[in-house]
Amino acid sequence: MRRVLVTRAREDAERTAEELRRRGFASLIAPVLEIAASGAPIPTETFDAILATSARAITFVGEGLAALRAPFFVVGAKTAQALAARGAQAEASAPDVAALTALLQSRFAGPSRFLYLAGHDRKDDLESFLRARGHAATVVETYEARAAPALGGEAIAALIADEIDAVLHYSARSASIFLALADAAGAPPPLRARIAHLALSEEVARVLREAGCAEIRVAAAPDQASLLAALEAVSR
Repeated sequence: MRRVLVTRAREDAERTAEELRRRGFASLIAPVLEIAASGAPIPTETFDAILATSARAITFVGEGLAALRAPFFVVGAKTAQALAARGAQAEASAPDVAALTALLQSRFAGPSRFLYLAGHDRKDDLESFLRARGHAATVVETYEARAAPALGGEAIAALIADEIDAVLHYSARSASIFLALADAAGAPPPLRARIAHLALSEEVARVLREAGCAEIRVAAAPDQASLLAALEAVSR
């Protein structure tokens, strides 16, 4: 396999590219999303706990983070590390949202007040849980993933020259943006027919199928290790 196109936001894409090199793949980074701080202010009211499900939600908080005194409950080691880098500590870190909701259910029996630091584009699982249990949740969107205006010139040239063998897709939204940007750049039909499209989930794969992509592989689990395992299976 000659080249794998990585369309994640740049910081994430660079880590993925390093893992691809370790596995013997050549990679080309072409971010279709740009991560930017929203600048949203942090409320000064009192909360029982502060929630965050991504490291970026912490990284892109402004100076108001230092004034927060409630305990932090987060998802993922990276989120806890981002919090530590800002001079705060997590009360608890859960491996996923399901585990976090179970933890909150055990810790907060009665209606409580939560501050949820989040991104603009997110799933509703945590907020649905809080509403269903009668909790009050104030959501502050600390960052957003904006669609890139165009693919990079190197990626466009590689697509037109038929030098890309596979594309990694991590979300339905980024897959849709990538296809639109590739079309706008004049990428040829082989983008749909010959290139292997590796999807993190069925939700992502659905976007690719609807766009007419022929060779689609879905990761066995929605994580990068499974996605790269699917890539390795295609390349054999």
